[in-house]
Amino acid sequence: MKKIIATIILSIMSTVSLADDHSGKIDLEGFFQADAKFLFDDKGIGTYVYDGMGGLKAMRGSSFGDSSSGYCVGAGSIPGKGVELGHCKIMFLDGDTAMIFYEIPLGKPMDGTFTCISGTGKYEGIECSGSSGYQGIKSAQENKIHASNYYKGTYTLKK
Repeated sequence: MKKIIATIILSIMSTVSLADDHSGKIDLEGFFQADAKFLFDDKGIGTYVYDGMGGLKAMRGSSFGDSSSGYCVGAGSIPGKGVELGHCKIMFLDGDTAMIFYEIPLGKPMDGTFTCISGTGKYEGIECSGSSGYQGIKSAQENKIHASNYYKGTYTLKK
């Protein structure tokens, strides 16, 4: 009987420790705007680079990264052979940051992946991964990129 009670207590304590913001769900959506540079030959083959910022909001009951800002630098090639890839520095409300790497197959902007590679403050040692992508928005200004972005996955913080 004592073993059963001890097992129940340990199970409850384990459940509580998983709910203490050291691990959980990532479900972020936001808007992104960047300066872009394009280099093409006369056949339309080339590359692009961008450098921009955006805001992220936690969605569907999640709280990780709510009201955070992101600074991203990325590149890809056209006519869509290969991948778009880059890095984003996510700054949380408390001023701590996480750096992510993302990779998105060209021509499939909603089918990318991301991985955390570093963090500061309480995010030092963060481990995270998941799916990422974007839906392009026609820009009102030339040489600017606008998009709605998403990140969905999981994270674990050092205890």
